[in-house]
Amino acid sequence: MVLTVLLLCGCQVLCTLSFCLFIRHVINAKQEEIEQRASDALRDWLTAEEGKPSKAALVIDKAGQVIGSAAARSLMASLQVEKSHVARVANGISDEIQGAQNPILGLLAGGKRGKGAAVMQLAGLLQGILGKTAPAGGNGHNDMANMTERIRNQK
Repeated sequence: MVLTVLLLCGCQVLCTLSFCLFIRHVINAKQEEIEQRASDALRDWLTAEEGKPSKAALVIDKAGQVIGSAAARSLMASLQVEKSHVARVANGISDEIQGAQNPILGLLAGGKRGKGAAVMQLAGLLQGILGKTAPAGGNGHNDMANMTERIRNQK
C-alpha cells in the first residue's frame, strides 16, 4: 500500500509538471506568433512599394500638412492683428497732426470720438463766437481780433 501511495504521488507530481511545461510551451508559441504579426505589421508600414512612399511616410506627410496649415493660419492671424494695431496708431497720429495744422478741419474729420462729437464741438465753438454781438461802431478789424482771441480762449 505504501508503494501505491508513493507511486500515485509521483504520478501526480509528474502530471502537474508535464501540464505546466505544456502550458509554458503554448504561451511561448502564442507570444512568438504575436511578435511575428507585430513585426510583419511594422514592416508593412515602413516598407515602401516601388514608386510609392510607405504608409508611415504618408501619415507623417498628412500630419505635417495639417500642423503646418494650422501654424500658418495662426501666424497670419497674428500678423493681421499687428497690422491692424499699427494702422490704428497711424490713423490716430494723422488725426492729431491734422488737428494741429488746422483745428477746424481736425474737428470736422472727427478724431477719436467720431464725427458727431466733432460737429458738436465745432457748433459749440461757433456759438460762442457768433452768439456774442460786436460792439457798436467797430470797423470789423477789431471784430476779427476778438474772434481769434475767443477761439484761443475756448481751448
